[in-house]
Amino acid sequence: MRLLTQLPRKLSNKVFTKPKAKLLLILLLISSIGFSQENRDTLTVAKKKRYTYTKFEFAVPIRVNQYAGEIDEYGEDEPWFLPDGVIGRFGMGIQINKFIWVGGNIGVDWKAKECLVVAPLFGTIKINSKVSKDFRMYVEPGFGRAMAIGRNDLSGYFKKISLGFEDANGGLGIYLEVCQYGFSKNSEKRIGSFCIGLAYTMN
Repeated sequence: MRLLTQLPRKLSNKVFTKPKAKLLLILLLISSIGFSQENRDTLTVAKKKRYTYTKFEFAVPIRVNQYAGEIDEYGEDEPWFLPDGVIGRFGMGIQINKFIWVGGNIGVDWKAKECLVVAPLFGTIKINSKVSKDFRMYVEPGFGRAMAIGRNDLSGYFKKISLGFEDANGGLGIYLEVCQYGFSKNSEKRIGSFCIGLAYTMN
């Protein structure tokens, strides 16, 4: 009986004292550490990967100067275009994939010529296309509702389309935009604007 209890211990001592057995144990230990490290790295990347974006926009509407080409009182030529207010907007959305983003936006648009402050609330679909490793071009149509602040009788649809370039990984961009508000202050003609702006996107 004593011989039977000592036999497995003697066999195990003979097996695990061999150099090959020690090498096998070391390899198993290293592989288990590597596997656990890989799992942690994969989880970290998955946590960092985000499918939402936030953006801030600042733009200046531009209008044609009716006195373009004439000489002003200081003896200088009148410019062809003049600034016509300030636009500030904020938006958030979801990246459906790397080409299509969908978002909601709010803003405050000041139209200097019409003496109006407009608050648009609208949705957008942003279609992206990479033009290089560092930059992408996009087209962004939008549609929603706009209301003149302080003028409850002035409200209507809001529609716009933007064309811009921005950093491929999110960041600063520049865009051109044409928009229209579905109302007017002094005539039947709908108020619209053409503007140049800067956008900052975080994704």
